Amino acid sequence: MVEKVKTVNGKVYILRFRPIIQVGHLFLLVGMVLTFISGLAMFYKFGETTIFAGNVGKWLGLPAETTGRQLISWLHDIIGPILMLIGLAIIVAARGIRSDSVREAMPTWKDIRDFIQAVNFRFGRVKEYPKYGFYNPLQKFWILAVAIGLTLLGVSGFLLTLEKWLAIKLLGDSLRLLMSLLHIIGAFIFFTALPIHFLFAILPTNWPILIAQLLARGYTPAEWVKAHHPAHYEEVMGKKGGGGG
Repeated sequence: MVEKVKTVNGKVYILRFRPIIQVGHLFLLVGMVLTFISGLAMFYKFGETTIFAGNVGKWLGLPAETTGRQLISWLHDIIGPILMLIGLAIIVAARGIRSDSVREAMPTWKDIRDFIQAVNFRFGRVKEYPKYGFYNPLQKFWILAVAIGLTLLGVSGFLLTLEKWLAIKLLGDSLRLLMSLLHIIGAFIFFTALPIHFLFAILPTNWPILIAQLLARGYTPAEWVKAHHPAHYEEVMGKKGGGGG
């Protein structure tokens, strides 16, 4: 059983994530990069016919231009998605898919009110800062955007890839066009959310959790949790017997 709270050299730490989740993030990162780069090359034919089939193809010793295109297909349709699925499976298995944990990660009207209150607090319009739980409103909206993007990418990509690799027409022309549009929209949502995630991570206020992630420790200083996720801090410390203060 992993301790949610531990003390090291007199300093209290709270478990933010299990180190195995970082392994899942690594699979996700590699899969997303491969899928994104190869997807751009497929979207922009110059990349498909010149960069991959030309320069990269020659570096890899590919014998023909068509082989370069096949490489892109393997990266985009098979290798990248499989790595991402492995990463998602690891993260879901580590976090669990309990209904309460899913609800905790989804935005509600309260999160919108909390976000407005936080903005007003920054401008000195209110005196009380909202008490965030494990996730703050921005994190919840980011998770929702990623879920929508991945769903659009997954469903449309699966159908389009099935047609492509089986060389049969499963979709009508209108439905195929719709799936292509949904795939582009999903890619835009997902790969817009990705740099936002990195931006949040490198903000100085989030360095304690970034260091914990990079070192795969999983624990962050209790004072950081108290400052950024006070409701979660009170919940964890209350169960630990440390009170909510």
